Amino acid sequence: MKTKFLLITGLFIANMIHAQDSIQIENIQTGIITFNPKTKVKNTAGINLGVMDDYNSQKINGFNLQGNPFSLLYLLLPHAIEIPGDEAATVSINGLHISTGGMADGKKLNGIGISMYHIAQVTNGITVNGFNNHSGKLNGLHVSFLNNSARQGHGLLISFSNTADTFGGAQVGVYNNTQVMKGVQAGAVNISKQNKGVQIGLVNKTDKNKGLQIGFWNKNGKRTLPLINF
Repeated sequence: MKTKFLLITGLFIANMIHAQDSIQIENIQTGIITFNPKTKVKNTAGINLGVMDDYNSQKINGFNLQGNPFSLLYLLLPHAIEIPGDEAATVSINGLHISTGGMADGKKLNGIGISMYHIAQVTNGITVNGFNNHSGKLNGLHVSFLNNSARQGHGLLISFSNTADTFGGAQVGVYNNTQVMKGVQAGAVNISKQNKGVQIGLVNKTDKNKGLQIGFWNKNGKRTLPLINF
């Protein structure tokens, strides 16, 4: 009986906390023109202007313009910033996002992003980045001068290097490396664990191949051949 009472009490408290969080989220005001960073968070239905790409659980629908004078410091990091978890992801943008820095803690971008770097849980649309694009789910056209990477994605990746766990579509770069590739890899070096499609490059390598390899040197689980392999 005591155990049952404690269980019911715990569930009641948990529901109260959840309800309070929901009220707080629902009570966030929305502005046509907003600014960040600010102590009081506002969602945006129009234009958001900010500095340092400092967000705090914002939802931006419209145009987001950010200025960050320290974006070149990103290149000094020993490794790429990890994709944020649910608690760390702070901003969702639907529309046009332009920044001299970038989004490092994104929850979702639906639209067009032009920045130096982009790290988000989900990215749908078009991104053009100076350094890299790193997303959990990546759908659309993504152009980065150094690297595009994703856990899973669909669309077209164009960069110096493109990496993914699972990708469907096309990767165009000097170096392409994907665990499961369904589509086209075109570059100097193309590598995959499983390939269902076409690899075109100087060196093509895959463990399991259901498709065609065209290049100077082609290797798959069955054979190694120059020029053409299948």
